Amino acid sequence: MTGTVLEAKSPSYFDRSKPSAMFKNYLKTAFRNLLRNKVHAIVNITGLIVGFSAFLLIFLVISYESSFDDFHSNKKNIYRVVRAGKTGDDRDYRTGVPFPVTNGLRLDYPQLKNAAAIMSDNNVQVTIPGNNGETVKKFKEASGIFIAEQRFFNMFDFKIVEGNANNAITEPNTILLSKKFATKYFGDWHTALGKVVKAYGLNLKVTGILENPPVNTDFPLGMVISYPTMDANMNDWVSIEDNNYCFIQLPPNYSAAQMSALLPAFITRHIPPEHAGYKLQLQPLKEMHFDERLGNFNGRTFSKQMVTALTLIGMFLLIIACVNFINLSTANAVIRSKEVGVRKVLGGTRKQLVVQFFSETGAACIIAMIGAIIVSVIFLPFLNRLLEINLTAGSLFTPSTILFILLSLVIVTILSGFYPALILAGFNPINVLKGKLTSEAGKGITLRRGLVVFQFVIAQTLIIGTLVVVAQMNYFSNADMGFSKEAIVNASLPRDSASRTKYVRLRDELSSIPGVAELSFSTFTPAANGGWATDLRLASNNTKKADLIVNMKPADTGYFSLYNFKMAAGRVYYPSDTAGEFVVNETLVKALGFGTPQDAIGKQINVAGKLSPIVGVVKDFHMHSLKDPIDPVVMMSAKGSFGVANVRIKPGKTKQVLAGMEATWNKVFPDYVFEYDFIDQSIADYYKQEKQLSQLYKIFSGIAIFISCLGLYGLVSFMAQRKRKEIGIRKVLGASLGNILLLLSREFTLLIAVAFLIAAPVAWYFMHHWLEQYSFRIDIGLGFFIITLICSIMIAWLTVGYSAIKAAIANPVNSLRTE
Repeated sequence: MTGTVLEAKSPSYFDRSKPSAMFKNYLKTAFRNLLRNKVHAIVNITGLIVGFSAFLLIFLVISYESSFDDFHSNKKNIYRVVRAGKTGDDRDYRTGVPFPVTNGLRLDYPQLKNAAAIMSDNNVQVTIPGNNGETVKKFKEASGIFIAEQRFFNMFDFKIVEGNANNAITEPNTILLSKKFATKYFGDWHTALGKVVKAYGLNLKVTGILENPPVNTDFPLGMVISYPTMDANMNDWVSIEDNNYCFIQLPPNYSAAQMSALLPAFITRHIPPEHAGYKLQLQPLKEMHFDERLGNFNGRTFSKQMVTALTLIGMFLLIIACVNFINLSTANAVIRSKEVGVRKVLGGTRKQLVVQFFSETGAACIIAMIGAIIVSVIFLPFLNRLLEINLTAGSLFTPSTILFILLSLVIVTILSGFYPALILAGFNPINVLKGKLTSEAGKGITLRRGLVVFQFVIAQTLIIGTLVVVAQMNYFSNADMGFSKEAIVNASLPRDSASRTKYVRLRDELSSIPGVAELSFSTFTPAANGGWATDLRLASNNTKKADLIVNMKPADTGYFSLYNFKMAAGRVYYPSDTAGEFVVNETLVKALGFGTPQDAIGKQINVAGKLSPIVGVVKDFHMHSLKDPIDPVVMMSAKGSFGVANVRIKPGKTKQVLAGMEATWNKVFPDYVFEYDFIDQSIADYYKQEKQLSQLYKIFSGIAIFISCLGLYGLVSFMAQRKRKEIGIRKVLGASLGNILLLLSREFTLLIAVAFLIAAPVAWYFMHHWLEQYSFRIDIGLGFFIITLICSIMIAWLTVGYSAIKAAIANPVNSLRTE
C-alpha cells in the first residue's frame, strides 16, 4: 500500500523529465513556506531589505562621485599642472601656477596637443545695464564665474550652443553664459547673444551660450570671461594666483612620465632660483575630484579613502544581512525538520531539497530587493541633502545599476541560502520522524556563534568609530580658535576704485546703526582660509632668498578688539593708511628664533618689500581648520587692500542690525547686492565633510546594530528550541524565571564580549589613523570602548528579551511530553 502511494506521488513532484513543472512546484512551495512562517519571513526579509538598501545607496553614491568629468572624450589624456613642495608635505600642494606657465608650456613643448588656462572667482558682483547705462538688475554670484582661454573648449566637452565655438572668447571683454545664467539675467537665453553684462566694472559682451554643465563636473561654468580681458602680467613668473589652473592634453602614445621628466628643466629655465621652492607635477583629470590636498573649482572633493570606507561598510552591512538570514533560517530548522523528513521518505533527493531551499532563499531575496529599491527611492532626497549630491530615482535604472542589482541578488542568494540548504537537506529522516533532532540541529552551532560574533564585531567597530567622530566634531565646535567668533557678521565690500572712495561714508553709516557694538575693516577675516602668502626677510638679510613665507592679514586697529585677540607682548600698531608697523603671531616669533615674544619687539623685518619694526605679538589663532597647523602671520594696516566689513552685533539685535546694514548698502552701493555670513558658520563649514561622515557613521552603525540584533534573535530562538527539554526539566526541578533567563543570556553575552575584544583594537587602529590627519585632535580614551560594550549588551538584552522570557515561562509539560 505504501509503495503504491510513493509511486503515485513521485512522478508529480520529483520527476526530472518535467523540469518546468518541477520548477513551478519549487516556486509555489517557496512562497507557501514564506506565507506559512510569516514572522520568520518578515524578520528575515526585513534584514535583507535593510542590507540591500544600504549597499545599493552606497553604490549609487560611489558611482555618482566616480562619474565626475567622465563625459569628456579626451579625459584619459588631460592633466592638471600643479605645484608640489619639495618637502613632500601635503600642505605644500597647490593648484595655481604663474600666469605665463600655460603659454610657456605651449611654446617650449610643441609636442603637446593642447594647453589651456582657466581660473575661477567667487562672490562676484554682476549687474545688467539698461539702454542708458543704468542698472536694471544686480546679482552676487557666489560661484560659477570663470576666466578662460578659448583653447579650454577645444580640450573639454562643454558645448557652445550659440555663437562661434572656435573664437567666442578670443577677444577682450567678451563672455560666454550658460543657459541657466543667461535665462536668469535676460529672461530667455535665446535673446542673450550680443547683450551686455557688467562685472569687475567692465562691460562684457555676450558672444556665446553654453549648454548647462552637468551636475557631475568640477567645472560649474556659469559665466566664462575671455582670458585676454584679465589685467595680468603675462611675463610675471613669480606671482601666483591659486585659482589659475593650467591643463594640458597629451597626444596619444605620449605618457605623463615622459612629460613629467621635462618639467624640472622648465622650472629652471623660467622661475627665478629664489622663487623656485616648488616643483611642477601632472595630475590626471580623473583624480581631481578625489584629491583633498589640491581641491577643485567646486570646492568639494570625495576622497578615495571615503570611497574605500563606504565600499567596505556597504559590503559588511550586506554580509551581516546574509549572516542574519543564515542564523534565522537555521534557527527555523526545527520547525522545518518534519517537512524535510517526509519529503525524503517520499523519495526526495538531497539535491532536490537543496534546490527547493535555494528557491525559498531566492524568493525572499527578490522580495527584499524590490523592497530595497522602494526604500532607496524614498531615502534618495535625504541622501542628496546630507551629501549635497544630485541623485535621482532614474539612477536606479541605469544599465550599470541594474547589472549591480542582479549580481548582488545572485551573490546574496548563494551566500544566504548555501549553508541553510545544506543543513536542512542533510537531516536524517529516521531521526527527524522519531523526534531525535537534537544531534542534527546541533551541527554547526559553532559556526552560528562565529557568525554572531562577526556581526557584532562590525557593529561595535562602527559604534566606536561613530563615538570618536562625534567627539572630534564636538571638539571642533568648542575649540578655542584664539579669537572671538560669536555674533560677528562679515560682509564683502565692492573693490572697484569708485566704490573704495565710499568706504569712509560706509563706515560712518554702519557705526550709526543701533545694535552695532564694534566695526572693523580688513582684507580677510581671521578664519579666511589663507591670506596673502609673501616673503619675510630679516633686516640683516641682503640675499634674494626669503627667511620665511608668511601670511599677511591687513586690518585696521579695531580688528584686534572686535575679535578679542590676546596680546602676548607689545601693542597694536597705530592707525595708518599704509604699513608702518607690524604685529606678528607667536608661531612667527618661534620660527625666527626668538626666545620669548618680548624678544621680538622692536626687531626690523622686511615683508612684501616694506621694512618696519615688530611692535606687538598676538597669541596664536587658527585661521584654517584644525586639520592644519598654525601658520606664521604678519598683520599691518593697508587701507588700500581692505575688502571686508566686520561687525560685532549686540545681543538680541541681529535682525535689526542686518536690516540696517542692507539699507546702508543699498544707499551707499546701489549697484551691488548686500550679502553676509557669520564667522562661526564659516568656521563650521570647514568641517562639512566631517559632519557628513559623522551622520553616515550614525546611520550605518544603527543599521549594523539592527541587523546584528536580528541575527541574535535567530541564535536565541535556536537555543530556546534546542534547550527546550533542558528548560522544562530545570523548571520542574524548581528553577526560577531568573535562572532560565540567565541560562539563555549567558551565552550571547559572552559572544558580545568576544566580539568586543576583536572590535576594540580594530576600531582603535582605524580611528587613530583617521585622527592623524588633524593637527589638533582628541585622544581615544577608554570611555569610547566602555560605552560601546555597555550599549551593545543592553541592546542585545532588549532584543532577545521577548524570546528568552517566552521560553522561560513556557509550560514544561509541553516540552517534556513524548509525541
